[in-house]
Amino acid sequence: MGNHHTHHDGKEKSNPESHGGGALSRSSVFGSTKFNSASLIKLFQKLELTADEKNRHPGELSRATFENAFHGPLHKFGKLLYTQMVRQTTSSERERITKEQFTKAGKELLKLYDEPSQLQYYFKLFASGKDHLTKEDALQMIIVSYTLTLSASMIPYSKGSTDDELFEGVVQGMFGINERMTFDDFITWSKKNSPHLFCGVHNWVYQILTGSKMPSELETVKVPQLERFVEDKYVMSMGMLWMLTTVIPQSYTHNQAEEKKEKTSEKNPLLNSYHLIMRLAQLTRCQSWTLLYDSREHGLSHNRFHHHISAYHGPTITLISFEGRNIYCLALDKPWREGASRFGGEDAMLIQISPIFRVMQSNGPLTTWNEYSRDLRKGIYLGKEGRSLVLFIPADFDSVEHYGVNCALHKMEMWGCGASHIHEEQVKQKQWEKKETNKNATRKLNVDLGKWEENPDKQILQWGGINVEHQYSRDSGF
Repeated sequence: MGNHHTHHDGKEKSNPESHGGGALSRSSVFGSTKFNSASLIKLFQKLELTADEKNRHPGELSRATFENAFHGPLHKFGKLLYTQMVRQTTSSERERITKEQFTKAGKELLKLYDEPSQLQYYFKLFASGKDHLTKEDALQMIIVSYTLTLSASMIPYSKGSTDDELFEGVVQGMFGINERMTFDDFITWSKKNSPHLFCGVHNWVYQILTGSKMPSELETVKVPQLERFVEDKYVMSMGMLWMLTTVIPQSYTHNQAEEKKEKTSEKNPLLNSYHLIMRLAQLTRCQSWTLLYDSREHGLSHNRFHHHISAYHGPTITLISFEGRNIYCLALDKPWREGASRFGGEDAMLIQISPIFRVMQSNGPLTTWNEYSRDLRKGIYLGKEGRSLVLFIPADFDSVEHYGVNCALHKMEMWGCGASHIHEEQVKQKQWEKKETNKNATRKLNVDLGKWEENPDKQILQWGGINVEHQYSRDSGF
């Protein structure tokens, strides 16, 4: 929601598009004070209608009435939000809030135009007014933020079998050996590891306050395109998808066709809250992610990996699961390419997801995919030049070296994050390659073995998934 995107090596670049940034005027996006007041009064009246018979104070809401409007996983947030709104308008802890206090507190919430102000507000909310978070506070913050993001994105609440461990790993990454986290510590952590943690939270609150909607009205709309993420079939889970969207740049979640539509709509001074929410809620954009490679389905081998991911010319998310409950995510903003040099642009990131969630390296080339050079071991290298090599996957795909320690490789999967036409182009390229493979598979290859690496037939057969690699001695190094 801010107008700057923070790069994780301490650099910032101006980005008016980023998370609902500054290209839109506050007056056109957030509406007039009169509109906000009317919406807040209407919501207050709807809440007042749910009060039980014991509510003998017209024009006021009891704490119980307010909190009971929040069901299931949202109930804790209702408790925290009531306390925060009362705290904004009075110095004492009151069991009732008046219509005037409710409207005033709601207006203050709607003035949180940028992420820094939102971070401060929601930190205080989840800390229950303290100057620090406990680990229990932080875990509640993560779970509620996840829940509200799903609700704001019109996705039914669910958690995969590994999501509880994931959220606990996020908290562990936040606190380390400490038992408390101050606001300054939280800002430092979030800037690097989760700068958009409260994006979905504020989207949800904004929809409730300006749309005069009860919380239950945002909880049940299905998005079937995303159901595959919650079936525990893949390394990717819904919780992991959400956590990634709080840190990865928009190049992985933003559809270019949608971007053109949004630029057109920005010219409309009557831009409404629905357009704003759809622009800010990143998770909805992830419907376009396409499964390119799944080792469980396609086989854990270099040839199958190459076959399924080659010719995809868009950003990708690769998940690597290995011994020790380790899961790493490689976010690449550039297409994969073979060679002895590193690749990846300023939006490239290497993230440890489990057992601790943290951004390891980012901003620049950090991947090498060597298939042919005899000067390097064949395989995939992950790590920036001048820093420790984090992961190395040998060409046999039978293990992974984690900071030089050999571990069993369990699973790999890659998701294409580009627009749908990028995958369509890959499919067409694969169809052409298959035809060429069928034409050439039966040809007698009368070639000089010394020039086999340069022969086009070798590449064509590899496209078709046929192993034609000669065994060369592997040189160590990198």
